Amino acid sequence: MIPTARRRRGRRGVGLLALSCAAVAACRLPDGAPRPTPDVAPGGSASFRGLSVPRPVVAWASGSGGTLVLTEDGGRTWRRLPPPPGGAELDFRDVVAWDARNACALAAGPGAASGLWSTTDAGRTWTALARNADPDGFWDDVAFWDRQHGLLVGDPVGGALFLARTEDGGRTWIRVGPGDELPAPVTGEYVFAASGSSLRVAPGGLAWLGTGGAVARVWRSEDGGRTWTAAETPLTRSGGGGEGSAGVFALAFRDERRGVAVGGDWRRPDDRAATAAWTEDGGRTWSPAEVPPGGYRSGACWWAEAGVFLATGPNGTDVSEDGGRTWRPLLDSDGSPVSGFHTAEAGWLAGSGGRVLRLDPTRAARSR
Repeated sequence: MIPTARRRRGRRGVGLLALSCAAVAACRLPDGAPRPTPDVAPGGSASFRGLSVPRPVVAWASGSGGTLVLTEDGGRTWRRLPPPPGGAELDFRDVVAWDARNACALAAGPGAASGLWSTTDAGRTWTALARNADPDGFWDDVAFWDRQHGLLVGDPVGGALFLARTEDGGRTWIRVGPGDELPAPVTGEYVFAASGSSLRVAPGGLAWLGTGGAVARVWRSEDGGRTWTAAETPLTRSGGGGEGSAGVFALAFRDERRGVAVGGDWRRPDDRAATAAWTEDGGRTWSPAEVPPGGYRSGACWWAEAGVFLATGPNGTDVSEDGGRTWRPLLDSDGSPVSGFHTAEAGWLAGSGGRVLRLDPTRAARSR
């Protein structure tokens, strides 16, 4: 397990989370790439960590400094939401929304800096669902199959990954394992709180979790998170530096069989080695990308409207039209600190400088 101070510094260095073009003017688009809508900065100077788009015109974003924002008109206007009580300094690295009124926001950090809150009134008020009471704990991601059933994941505590299930909308959580149902992680294996996309769920109780550090694996569950198995991926440490700064940072699945894992080494953002892999058997086995993305990538999604996988990181955003085997550049960030998260419903990007932009899928389709 990484020491708290080192982990805190490293995770911020991951840069952060939900994409970011520091400004549209700073983004260069390759010929034929879909043009983004004008970006806005509803988050001020915050670095957005999470992004959830439950409907095409509804988007929630969360980030550093207790920042939570909401749009209900496709991004033309945004509303800055009050943080939960005592949450003005927290780092909200994940948000899961069901519509314009109902959402959960996860704060990530050491000990009590990790917590989960919900709102039923469009972010005007928040209710505490869970708070990390273990000083050695560090929560990373949360995901829900529906309003009642979900998973919460954190770094190893007591020799086992912290994995918990809820069946009542997050009011109570049941820890999974450790034991036969949750095998022990490799020493030095943990989860990156990179963009809310290292943990994915799908209908039928399917779930996947990406890890890094000493190894780069994808954990898989077929029964709602009750039992897990782990598979090796090619996203091993880049350069063998031993800092534990590489691995799987984000997962995206088109369906129960086809998916991608992206990551690399955040200390070497321009290193293309071991930055992407693909699966066609639901994550049981993984193959390396033949043409990888342009560097370390911290966010990924299946963009259904355009029919492509997207991956994004500090030096740009890439697209794959062949299931993750080959990637080509979509947006360059000119070196701005960028990371990303997208949704299947719309190509939304958000990140540093409190900015959000949205890609037009009709233009994406014309560019193919």
